[in-house]
Amino acid sequence: MDDLETCVAAVFKRKGKNVVTETEFVFAVSLDYRWFTPKEAQELLDLAIKKGLIIRSEDFLKPAFDPKDQDIPMSFRPSKGILSSEMEEEISVFSKLLRDISNSSGMKKRDVVARINKIQEKVGVDVEVAALLMARDSGLDPNQYFEEVWKEVCEK
Repeated sequence: MDDLETCVAAVFKRKGKNVVTETEFVFAVSLDYRWFTPKEAQELLDLAIKKGLIIRSEDFLKPAFDPKDQDIPMSFRPSKGILSSEMEEEISVFSKLLRDISNSSGMKKRDVVARINKIQEKVGVDVEVAALLMARDSGLDPNQYFEEVWKEVCEK
């Protein structure tokens, strides 16, 4: 069980409820437990929903697992890094390609974007595929991005 899942389990378990409102969740994480600021608590909630740990139905939230089955230490307090490390995983493949192309070529990001746009128009492909072609032309190994690009394009 990772920190994110433990956070979700802790909120529901400590509240003693199977469902809570979004406001209850954010208040619990930020004001009751003082783990995060209200803004960070909302980010935590959004991340938990995106990862499939919380199910939103109408005005209520419920865990996608049974929190009662989780052992949560009394002194549990998530690290602040949970949001940054989880968000790092959420960076789009296009952003990764843009960053890596810019770093390897020494070009400014706006110039890289301009070239990617030209490739996209010329070849008639999605922007991620155009970025993959630019990465190859810039000397980067496109294979390291291929799976993520494939997934991103197929989800469109």
